[in-house]
Amino acid sequence: MQMNVTGNKSLGSLIREERIKRGLTQAQLGKSIGLKSSRVSKIEHGAPITPEVASFILGKMGSTLQIKVVGQEEYNPDEMTFIMSAVYHFAEKNRMPIDKAYNYLQTFKGIEFLQQFADIEQTLGNDEIVNDLLRVCANNGGNL
Repeated sequence: MQMNVTGNKSLGSLIREERIKRGLTQAQLGKSIGLKSSRVSKIEHGAPITPEVASFILGKMGSTLQIKVVGQEEYNPDEMTFIMSAVYHFAEKNRMPIDKAYNYLQTFKGIEFLQQFADIEQTLGNDEIVNDLLRVCANNGGNL
């Protein structure tokens, strides 16, 4: 089974949808991926999580539940970790929730920019990456 990652949904809502499709309770999902049911509930309801935790959850869901995480192109765990880290730093610097930061970056082509230029951006510091994202989004109609 594949779980499509889109810009319009939070990671928590995607996890919830997949859990419900499989007929699992939060406790059952938590047990299968190594989290308490209360943590699963918090994540499903939009609690902020670090890129490392998100990677852990997606990896566990992939190996334990045979869910393949896909987007517009083949899933690359290193690229996904980099993008999630960039989103986290963007959110932190701009004092916004991670899901809002992700949606903003998705809407104004920041995520697309990170995917296209990941090899270059990964060589930069976090402040430089955030500044690049601000420029890209501003050039595509974004205004923070």
